[in-house]
Amino acid sequence: MAFFLLLIQLTGLSWNLTYTAEEWNCDQGQITVVLHEQSLPVSLFDVELTDTGKTRACEIVSQAETLTFEIDDHVAQTSPLPVWLFADGELVQRLLIEEGLASVSISNPEYTYAAQLQAAQSQPVIARGSVSSVTEYSRRRGEVGLAILCFMTSGFLVLWILASCHTRRRS
Repeated sequence: MAFFLLLIQLTGLSWNLTYTAEEWNCDQGQITVVLHEQSLPVSLFDVELTDTGKTRACEIVSQAETLTFEIDDHVAQTSPLPVWLFADGELVQRLLIEEGLASVSISNPEYTYAAQLQAAQSQPVIARGSVSSVTEYSRRRGEVGLAILCFMTSGFLVLWILASCHTRRRS
């Protein structure tokens, strides 16, 4: 434990800052990042993972082109260090919750990303087999959003046309 605290002090980690890992790996659910040439074991903050979730977390981390992390100011300095982990800009905890492979462990609104996790937990589970990577997942989420926007716009257009026709008939 003393070594871990010394490692945090040596690497100069602070709360609520974003760090980009120089290298990373994941072995049997244990994620290790390299920062300032120091290996640092990390864990996913504020989630409980299923066994499949641990495997999926490793898949997400291994496929990522960039890996960044933040330390919430409510985190205790333990080993492995609990972090908010981002693979290619996507919050890994949120992805795992949306896939039904993790759940929020403590509902604390003061946690930095608590609202995102709660929103993800209240949404229907996304089928893991339909998404091959974080980038693909982001693209598909954008397509769904665009489809909803188009549907709403076309509905508004139909209502506007009907209202215009109704107004002309009165005249």
